[in-house]
Amino acid sequence: MNNVYRTTSDDIWNCLTCGLCYDGCPQGVDYPEFIKEVRDSNENGDIAHKGVFNLITDLMVDLDESKTSLEEVGNNDSKIGYYPGCLDFHDMFFELDVDFKSIADSSVKLLKSIDQDPKLMQMKCCGHDQLWQGDKGTFEKLKEQNTKIIKESGIEKLVTSCAECYRTLSQDYDLPIEVVHISQVLKDADLGIDSGIKVTYHDACRLGRHMGEYDAPRDALANAGSEVVEMKHNKNDAWCCGVSSLMNCDDKSKALRKARLDEARDVDAQVLITTCPKCLAHLNCMKDEQESVEQYDYDIKDLTVFLAEQMGGK
Repeated sequence: MNNVYRTTSDDIWNCLTCGLCYDGCPQGVDYPEFIKEVRDSNENGDIAHKGVFNLITDLMVDLDESKTSLEEVGNNDSKIGYYPGCLDFHDMFFELDVDFKSIADSSVKLLKSIDQDPKLMQMKCCGHDQLWQGDKGTFEKLKEQNTKIIKESGIEKLVTSCAECYRTLSQDYDLPIEVVHISQVLKDADLGIDSGIKVTYHDACRLGRHMGEYDAPRDALANAGSEVVEMKHNKNDAWCCGVSSLMNCDDKSKALRKARLDEARDVDAQVLITTCPKCLAHLNCMKDEQESVEQYDYDIKDLTVFLAEQMGGK
């Protein structure tokens, strides 16, 4: 494919595919899609975390059983499914003080509180990273296997709390059901919360620029009584965490995260909220890394965890 586009540069692996270029291109070129096409079948670039997540996904493709270690929860006869993505593997390999599985627990708790008792979908990885790393073959296998699971489940709506899963299942699968991000379900929900906490929201590139969803997470927070303040770069102008598709966890991407943490501090937020497990992981990682140099006196949490915590024992 490189020869088709007359490029032999390794720069195709340095693009963050965050979509910030959408607004900058006068011709409206979909550059991330171009990068995805050019990467197809080429040798992978700089894969983060020693490629351990790729190895896990390769195993998933060859295993008949589901990949998740999360327990079956919810109503097995429900027409609403909740897909947690790869949260359990985040807990296994990210050495951070972050409980990723709590995102799934919180999501189910929130959905049940508004009478949308879901079944936990025992699916495999959605294949987001493989698709954007150029391994379309593995992606297509995951897509086929997951589509079969979804069709056999009988659900009519699939809810996910991961921005990348939402983007992938909505845009790169051809599903006969509705796919929604949990923020879209919660944006008008009456959760009985009046938190009064000052928060700022980090737009995950897959939920924001890729899917155009900026308002739902902010509405869900404001509807729960939070004071939502905006960082300097927000919505379609937001900076990403720099590690989309688990690639390029280098000094340049770390500088992006450092700048993002500074912006959250500049608006005196008590909590920095995001909707992407990778953003959650890498922003928390940078915060821990900077503790000996600078202090960031705020928490970094997933939207669902933050809201569920405000519900307390409800």
